[in-house]
Amino acid sequence: MEKSQNKLKVDGTLRVLLVAPCYHQRISNVAQTTVGPPLGLAYIASVLEQRGVDVAILDANALGLDDGETVDAVVQHRPHVAGFTAVTPTVDQCGGLAAEVLRRLPSCLTVLGGIHASALPEETLRRLPGVELIVRGEADTRFADILQSLQGGADLADIPGVTFRGDDGQPVSTPPSTAYEDLDALPFPARHLLPMERYVSPDGHGFSTILGARGCPGRCLYCSVNQLFGGRLRNRAPELVAREMDETNRRFGTRTFGFLDDTFTTNRGWVEGLCRAMTELGLPGRVRWFCLTRVDRVTPELLAQMKTAGCFKVELGIESGDQQVLDSLGKGTRTHQVLDAFRWAKEAGMETMAFVMLFSPDETPLSLRNTWRLIFEADPDILQASFCTPYPGTDMALRCERRGIAVSDDWSRYIFLVDPVMDHPIFSRCEMLGWQRRLLRAFYLRPRIALRLVRAAAHSGELSGFLRSALAAAARLIGVRS
Repeated sequence: MEKSQNKLKVDGTLRVLLVAPCYHQRISNVAQTTVGPPLGLAYIASVLEQRGVDVAILDANALGLDDGETVDAVVQHRPHVAGFTAVTPTVDQCGGLAAEVLRRLPSCLTVLGGIHASALPEETLRRLPGVELIVRGEADTRFADILQSLQGGADLADIPGVTFRGDDGQPVSTPPSTAYEDLDALPFPARHLLPMERYVSPDGHGFSTILGARGCPGRCLYCSVNQLFGGRLRNRAPELVAREMDETNRRFGTRTFGFLDDTFTTNRGWVEGLCRAMTELGLPGRVRWFCLTRVDRVTPELLAQMKTAGCFKVELGIESGDQQVLDSLGKGTRTHQVLDAFRWAKEAGMETMAFVMLFSPDETPLSLRNTWRLIFEADPDILQASFCTPYPGTDMALRCERRGIAVSDDWSRYIFLVDPVMDHPIFSRCEMLGWQRRLLRAFYLRPRIALRLVRAAAHSGELSGFLRSALAAAARLIGVRS
């Protein structure tokens, strides 16, 4: 293995700044009006604090800082290490930030992490000269381990799960790390390092994301979750999750929580245990929460328990209303399960949100009509209609490559709510954008949908918060690209 030069030689306390770039304006959508905290960075920061590192978080997204202001803030902090987190549409942006930071602070080590860099580490390093080190996979404790090893004089070539430039300037990847985090051993995220007052839910309450589990046993072709977290579900202890919610509520006044879990109800026994733990701490009535799950992983009884424990909304992936398309995506669900899940959630008194993914490679005019029909029959309160986006490293991307379907290499375009990046075998880009626009307008510009949302806001006691969100959503809906 080629050796690297270790530039992290620090006398005294190590200063680390973790940076989330500003991107929320690029993804604004009728179904996406809330800015949440960068919980992954907060987990990394909490471990660094435990190790005695001087760590701070710059959430440029919540603070509304443009790229120039973000770089100025980093330079003013003068960190020894600047760590950036990125997904595919923000990776080029982070690369530009890192390059400018490196130009102005040559001694600073610039590091990139996240799902995109983990999937395409060497190509990412080639395209982003301002990034010096990529940390692949989960990094909650590994990032602290890596920095401590480097401070102790270790060579990057001896550290698993990293990618760096060798002496010839070419990317070098060490063998992957085989360890996954023990979620129960992690300290609570360092929310005190975040601008918590900036995170507000549509109903006007203080908002935070929270983690109940990582990983997913599903095998959907379009999903990249398992690249980062593995195919095994790892749940946190229910008591720890409930205690974190209680602490966050008491310390920051946070009243609304959104679970980041990709399939919240996979383990029914765990959900029931969490609901009991929430009730024992008196959380129902003090906090509300919502989650994302699959239509084949809910029952009327489970949804009723969740509602009693404070769950006010459940988000469900429809993806398509056509069974052949669902099968081609590896979704593993049936269309009748969609109708059952939405009916049960409404009977439990929950709000519902539906996700559909349009224009996968096997989409046809008939499958689109079936999707339209199923959406309006399921009748969710909120609809998010995205474009099928073959993210790097996914089975969907590999399938497109095998079938000769061209996919854009402009990573900044990979915003699944805004722009199709795949040259569809049947539909033109204009047709895809137009169909999405017609669907969203047909769904949202109905008087009874507006009335339903007003009633929900009135029931929550937060009409003013609803009106703010409604105005923002209307502006975004009218602005859907044609």
